[in-house]
Order: sequence, then C-alpha cells, then structure tokens
Amino acid sequence: MFSIDALILAAGQAQRFGRPKQLLPWGTKETILSHVISQVLATPGISRTHIVLGAWFEEICTSLAGPLARVEVIYNPDWRIGMFSSLSTGLSRLSKASKQSDGILVLLGDMPFITPETLSLFVNSVGRELQAPLIAAEADRPAHPYLIRQKHIGEILSLSGESGIRPFIQKHFPDALKIPVSHSAGRRDVDTWESYFAQRPPGSAPVIPPPPIDG
Repeated sequence: MFSIDALILAAGQAQRFGRPKQLLPWGTKETILSHVISQVLATPGISRTHIVLGAWFEEICTSLAGPLARVEVIYNPDWRIGMFSSLSTGLSRLSKASKQSDGILVLLGDMPFITPETLSLFVNSVGRELQAPLIAAEADRPAHPYLIRQKHIGEILSLSGESGIRPFIQKHFPDALKIPVSHSAGRRDVDTWESYFAQRPPGSAPVIPPPPIDG
C-alpha cells in the first residue's frame, strides 16, 4: 500500500475578485475551495490532505471550519510573493513530516473541475514508476495536477521561484509518467468573474460582484 499526500494550494488573494475567491458559492452546498477539498477526500488511496492558505486566512478558516477540520491547514506568511511560495511552504512542511510519502499530489484550489476519477489516475499509477514524477498531460502539454516524489522536494526548493515550478516541470516532463487529462480537468480554472459565472454549477447562490476599481 502506497502513502500519498495531497497538497492543495489556495493562498492567493485573487485581487480582481475583491473578496475570497475560495468562498464563492459552487453549487447548492459548497464553495470553490470546499468543493476541491471534497473531491480530494473522496479519492481512495490519498492518505493525508494538506492545504496551504494565506490571504483571507481567518475568514476562510471560519467559513470552512467543517471541511478544514478534515485536512491539515498550513499557513503561508509569504503568500503575497506568489504561488511558488505556497508550494515551497507546503513542501517544506512535508519534508519534515514524520511519515514520508511515496508521492505528493499537488493541485490548485481554484480548479473545481478536478474529480476523484482524474485524481485516481495518479493514485493508481504511483507504483508504476517510483522515481519519476507523474505529470498531467493535455494535448501533449504539461497541465495540472502533478505528483512529485519525496526526493524531488530539495530540487524544487532550490529554485529561485521567479518562474514558479515551471523549470522543474519542463526539465522532467519528457521522462515523466504522463497522465492524460481533459482540458476541463487540467487547464480550466476560475480566474475572472466572467469565467466564474459562465462555469459555476446550477443552483449556486446569487453573488453580486464588487464595482470595478478605478485606476
């Protein structure tokens, strides 16, 4: 039995939304972030789930107290620097964990179209190649999510962070175990009000966007 950790990155401010994007309604009972959490928790074979938060920390922890009680919450004090700081914060925590994992599945908290079926492709393939990372591939291009090994943590943490995780992905993609995913799973996120309203499920609670910020 393999031990797999999931690491959800959800520390961003989403400035263009003017509010916590993580808490926008998604369907009748969930928010964008709680839905991502529920998909991970519904995936057999994931041993532990961790989530990196930063911006809107107190508000998110209060609003999603139930879902967050089922995962380990990691606070990133450097969330303003960008997403790579959240990845580094999460991996630093996992590198010091008493229980070492066979794989760390990294996914984004604003991609609610990920499903247990897609995540299971990674879980079920983790034993096929114990050294190489597993990287989602959509039309022969790297996509999300990706699964790294414990041995990759040091290499990733040594990156400058200026280009995010991209140098690691570009270096390892040719020899990685590629997991085919659809565009909706691997590249479809919620990054504007237009994309949110166009893609959110029926029955989602009404939301009034804030007025545009002048200047």
